[in-house]
Amino acid sequence: MSDSPDVTTLARARALLAHELLEAETGPAMIGEVTLHPHQRRAVARVRALLHIAGGALLADSTGLGKTYVALAVASRFEHVLIVAPASLTDSWRRAMSRTCVNAQFASVERLSRAGAASAERPELVVIDEAHNLRNPRTRRYAAVAGLCEEADVLLLSATPLHNRRDDLVAQLALFLGDTALAASDDELARFIVRRRADDASLRLPMVRGPHWIRLPVDEDLLDDLLALPPPVAGADEGTAGALVTYSLLRQWSSSRAALVAAVRRRLAKAIAMIDFLEAGRWPSRDQLAAWSHAETAVQLALPELLTPLGKAPEGGSSMLEAVSAHADALRVLLARLRDVPDPDPARANAIVDICRAHPTARVLAFSQYAETVRTLSRLLMTRLGGVAALTAHGGRVAGGRISRREVLAQFVPTENGADVRAADRIRLLTTTDVLSEGLDLQRASVVIHLDLPWNPARLEQRVGRARRLGAAHDFVSVYALTPPASSERMLRVVDRLRAKLGLAGRLVGLDCTVVPEMTATSGLAPPELTSEMLAFLESWRGDSHENAHELPACAGVAASNDGFLALLAVGPERLLIAAVDGARPSLDAMVVSRALAMCRGSPIVPCTRAVAEARMAVQAWYGEWSARRRLAVTSARGARVRLLIAGRISSLLAAAPRHERALLIRLTSQAQHVLRSPLGAGAERTLLALSRATEINAEWLERLAALSQYRSPGRSVAAAPELLVLILLRHSSAERTRERVTAAAAWRADE
Repeated sequence: MSDSPDVTTLARARALLAHELLEAETGPAMIGEVTLHPHQRRAVARVRALLHIAGGALLADSTGLGKTYVALAVASRFEHVLIVAPASLTDSWRRAMSRTCVNAQFASVERLSRAGAASAERPELVVIDEAHNLRNPRTRRYAAVAGLCEEADVLLLSATPLHNRRDDLVAQLALFLGDTALAASDDELARFIVRRRADDASLRLPMVRGPHWIRLPVDEDLLDDLLALPPPVAGADEGTAGALVTYSLLRQWSSSRAALVAAVRRRLAKAIAMIDFLEAGRWPSRDQLAAWSHAETAVQLALPELLTPLGKAPEGGSSMLEAVSAHADALRVLLARLRDVPDPDPARANAIVDICRAHPTARVLAFSQYAETVRTLSRLLMTRLGGVAALTAHGGRVAGGRISRREVLAQFVPTENGADVRAADRIRLLTTTDVLSEGLDLQRASVVIHLDLPWNPARLEQRVGRARRLGAAHDFVSVYALTPPASSERMLRVVDRLRAKLGLAGRLVGLDCTVVPEMTATSGLAPPELTSEMLAFLESWRGDSHENAHELPACAGVAASNDGFLALLAVGPERLLIAAVDGARPSLDAMVVSRALAMCRGSPIVPCTRAVAEARMAVQAWYGEWSARRRLAVTSARGARVRLLIAGRISSLLAAAPRHERALLIRLTSQAQHVLRSPLGAGAERTLLALSRATEINAEWLERLAALSQYRSPGRSVAAAPELLVLILLRHSSAERTRERVTAAAAWRADE
């Protein structure tokens, strides 16, 4: 006997829902010689859909899931591609491009910071790796990259896009969303983020053991000494620096004695330089102070008379001289005290040795924020262990002397052809600064040690992510953290700060694992993670036939634990999945939609005509409000003022133009007004600002403004009339409704 109509209707609605949301989920199986995993193929398809809809996407998959190959698979459809990444990742990208047979230009973030965005040809797609480096829109690098993105689609890559505050995420998404990102809610921002966690059941990644606190036996209490330091005197172009200096010294004390001593010596050298300038009657700038060189306790400035005229005479110079002299004297006393109290660095080295002995066959990565910590601990470790190397921004060092960064990596990670290095040259323990925490694949390592705790929790996840990679041979990554001095921890509240920042990141983007010792994992999934989970769930419905779905919308009913509905809207190429539960207003909230989608697995019922009509009215009302908010959120308050100013200038230009020129100007004006009503990326918004400040307003000015219209992604505008594709009513499965369903089924069988 065939299924009843209500069963068939629900199956058709489910199948259509899965088909519409997963239609593009057919990314390539291979790119070049690289075989893509299923999760990578799905990511390729989702990114392509977002590029079409919004002109950009943020791929925020957890570290180790292969974002590079996803990006290159997306890039394979574009002719002119530019990859922007830290210079340290140049070789990694070159190798990946060679394996995938994808051609692209490469520009380092560092070069863009110095030289701007000069380029021979404008890219069609800009791929930005480690996009969190562009979280500050006030920097030169951000302006340069925004200019490159003005006429291109944008793909951002970062497992940790949110470092300190929500504005970090907004600034990155603004590269393609423009001012729209400033007014967007958390759920609206989440729609442009693709993220899957590493603990996805379909993926094989090493599990994380830890982090485990390693408490040091040496208890030095220098908190009072550091807090008692008289405040320094800042340079003429520097702000107040007293509190920042104290916090900086506390952080270095928490890392190592060596880092603290080096920092105190640098502060003393700067104080001595300041004293000489002030005695000459000048107040130096930061650059003038930087011209001083110092080694240990020696400080020297060549020809100070040539520099001091560039400064300015300070007001109250004698009191400033007294203050900086007191600061210098206190630093000398602190250095003397540091020579007399026990040094905890040997105990730190002993703790690392114990960890290495507990994992005799493992390769170990030990990370620190400070080069002094790396150099000092590596020297101590080289006398105790074999196969130890240190790596900082200035290069590498082993027991035999200096070696290059490339040689360090060659001895620590597999070579391109898979050959291993000689046992005598093999590096087993690599102590490094965070120069290695971004982008590199160090999957041979299975132990990660945090030598200190940075204020930025993203660094912790990036450190662990170097070893937790797809294809790693080990099943676990063991994570350890050396505890800071107790009193410095109380002062800095480092762990509390990390917990707060991680909580924010977990709520907006998602977290893969607990990276802070003694921190409970966040409950629930972030909206981008919930979206990925929902799409994976829909795979089970995609196989059902939807070819008979001639009538739209596909309406069905399902017995559920709550009343409500799930609706799928088509807005041009965009698909919006909304839900309402227990009389609440319809919402895009991933938590609400996920809950409603789960209830759609219930038994089918015949939907009530009145309930269908009410749901359709609710969907229509929601869309009216949502589209209105979206149009209003095209720009910020400042952007609105810029657009209003430009609109006034256009009117003035038209009014003053000769009659024979007005036909051309009217055509350009129509395109320009379309630009002013449309969302633009950060680069185009900056162009608008520059045009609003232009002194000469003419036809060429109007052409530049109108030209911005041709670079908008076709799916960014809001369609006037959305189409309802699927509507599934959720009805509480009370006994009365169950009897109604049984009666309806019996009547159908009698008719049959």
